[in-house]
Amino acid sequence: MSPDARDLEQIRLARSNPPPHGDAASAGACRSGEEAFARLYDRHATVVRALCRVQLRSEEEADDALQETFIRAYRKLDMVQDAEGVRSWLYAIARLVCAERRRSARRRDLHEQRARNLAERTGVVNAAPHQPDMAEAVAGFPAAQADRAEQLDRLSRALEQLPDDERLALHLYYLESDPIAAASECLGVSRSGFYKLLTRGRERLASLMTRAHA
Repeated sequence: MSPDARDLEQIRLARSNPPPHGDAASAGACRSGEEAFARLYDRHATVVRALCRVQLRSEEEADDALQETFIRAYRKLDMVQDAEGVRSWLYAIARLVCAERRRSARRRDLHEQRARNLAERTGVVNAAPHQPDMAEAVAGFPAAQADRAEQLDRLSRALEQLPDDERLALHLYYLESDPIAAASECLGVSRSGFYKLLTRGRERLASLMTRAHA
């Protein structure tokens, strides 16, 4: 039995056979189920978040989608038919959450565009709030921290320039215990297709980082 299947069974057992409320056994059963779900989260959150980031427009949206994915998963764990397929099920929830968020974003963009058009016609001007740049963000940091922040920022910008499939391939390779199976589920590619994406992603990322450092 896989770790996912064991944790799922532990959660189901805690839910289906709760001991009398208020005693030590009840508290222990609750903790056992919560700890099992925490392990599921720790095991899959990074890749689920990477999948969300590929489909959404910002880091903040990806973080929100990650949390929404696991909230829904927790509520619907009893719907899982195949205990060995928890990962695929989580990915399916994440794709649904992201699709809903994209539709919501399109509606929001439409409303905002209409508001801007109205503002232009009526002469109303809204000043955009100041957004601190990277230099301001690291001002006052110790030199080592500032250097690290700059390197991470450079890497983040380079990753953002990769095609979506190459960026997700890199995430899967470095973060997923079984990247081939995960790539088949997330990207719909074969083993050879995954490694082609991975190679292109690495080469493109190295080139972008070199240019950024020059």
